[in-house]
Amino acid sequence: MNRESEIPTFCRYVFLLVFIVSGVGQVFAASEETEPLNDVKPLWEVGAGGFAGWIPDYPAAGQNTVRALAVPYVVYRGDILRVGGEENRGAVSGRFLNTEKYEFDFSLSAAFPVDSGNNNARRDMPDLDFLFGIGPQLIFKLINEPDRRLNFNLQARAVYSTDFSSIDTRGYVFNPKLSYTREHVTDLNLKVSTRVGPIFATEKLMDYFYTVDPEFVTPSRPAYDADAGYLGTNLTLGVSKRFNSRFRLILGTRLGIHNGATNDDSPLFKDKLNVGVFTAFAWSFAQSEEPAR
Repeated sequence: MNRESEIPTFCRYVFLLVFIVSGVGQVFAASEETEPLNDVKPLWEVGAGGFAGWIPDYPAAGQNTVRALAVPYVVYRGDILRVGGEENRGAVSGRFLNTEKYEFDFSLSAAFPVDSGNNNARRDMPDLDFLFGIGPQLIFKLINEPDRRLNFNLQARAVYSTDFSSIDTRGYVFNPKLSYTREHVTDLNLKVSTRVGPIFATEKLMDYFYTVDPEFVTPSRPAYDADAGYLGTNLTLGVSKRFNSRFRLILGTRLGIHNGATNDDSPLFKDKLNVGVFTAFAWSFAQSEEPAR
């Protein structure tokens, strides 16, 4: 794995900050849009979040890993700059258009690294580093009512990996998806959200997950050169309960459906159905009196 560029010391701290911010994004992304749809939110808030889940190591992996994360978080809901928050899926974004029917933003997201030594299929191969993506998103608000919302998202991102000492480009992903949120479900006043959508990736990202170079060939792991194409479809269901204006709890599950994936003949492609479960909480202990605009 050739490193494309070394990261200056200052930038390493920036990426570490991004990791912390996006870490709590795992909390918020657990249920894509769990903020009360008709709630007035503060302009900024500071709090702490926690996430625990049993998550596939990578798409179509044959193993899951228990992940746990507890981090402080900051949310800022400016007219253009948006940092964190459930409605922003925990990401850093720039919202350039927001109407009753459409929204356009530019956002940043991230994913956990993988220790190949703990994955049987990847043993003795390089680790999968911390991944982050950045790119535009166009949201069509098909239903935008006080207690329910249906969105169609067109999302494209450039993907990068880093171990905080250097950075590599990993290609691009295109992820159209449909998301639905319903509020006030049952007498418990739950919020239920679901989203589904296919993921398509360029060859460079497919290589990162599925290529086996000659030096890593074993009797059970032949050489393989991955191709661009269909990665799989994610289906996520999240249920959240807001106990008060400052504390909320989230439970959810995610299915990764990889039937018909382009690289299903890779020796690193182990399971056509990935199942992950997770729980998360967010506690806001300081909020502005000024509401978000």
